[in-house]
Amino acid sequence: CIAMGLNAKSFIIDFFLAAGGQVLSIKQLLNAAKILSISENSIRVAVTRLCTEQKIEIVARGQYKLTPKSESWGAILLHRHHALRQTTQWNQHYLAIFTMHLGRTDRTALSRREKILKHAGFRELETGFFIRPDNLSLNLDELGVDLHQQGLDVDAKLMQIAQFDRVTQHKIPALWNTKKLNQHYEKYSLQLQQWLSHYQDMQTIDLARESFLLGREIIALMLTDPLLPAPFVNTTLRTEFFNAVQQLDQIGQQTWQQLNQDES
Repeated sequence: CIAMGLNAKSFIIDFFLAAGGQVLSIKQLLNAAKILSISENSIRVAVTRLCTEQKIEIVARGQYKLTPKSESWGAILLHRHHALRQTTQWNQHYLAIFTMHLGRTDRTALSRREKILKHAGFRELETGFFIRPDNLSLNLDELGVDLHQQGLDVDAKLMQIAQFDRVTQHKIPALWNTKKLNQHYEKYSLQLQQWLSHYQDMQTIDLARESFLLGREIIALMLTDPLLPAPFVNTTLRTEFFNAVQQLDQIGQQTWQQLNQDES
């Protein structure tokens, strides 16, 4: 069965991202879609629409690639800003970003701003005031550059906070659903370890299908993880989960690349 939410358009974008943004032929897209039980007509219609929406573009007859706009979005989605995915020992300080002075009437700008900050693990402590533990490998200036490149307003105020009052400090952990995060780490680590223990027995087509559908669901959890330190979450469980996801991703990419080469 097809994973929930996997329509032809989302499949095409996901497939380009999984292929590292390389040029793909319509034949490769159709063959991959067939493995996932997506009709040829759906793919052809979706390709036309994605070209119209300027998310993909034609580079030669029957050859397509992501547009620079989609590549930029994909880089953010896949956290190719590797520094943002690295953490250090938590110093008990917090990073904070103040945006209240930027206004809230432009709903599109507000939504983009909040999405960028949430993606970096920030949560809104008070209206227009976002915080996260200061355990990223980036310093304040480096984080600011990274967030501005992603589209955060240049007038957003970044700061480091050494201490909150006791009442506020008590409220902070509830900004993140840490119980759910820990449950995800444990649940999906077990699921992935079971899959990794038998994937070598699978036929290539089945392996391609399962790695794509499983990866599409689970890799998103890793890429949107707020990277909280202990004691907010169980960091040992998270590391186990991340390692298993990376193994799945590597196996999936190798499998699909092999299929793409075979069909080229």
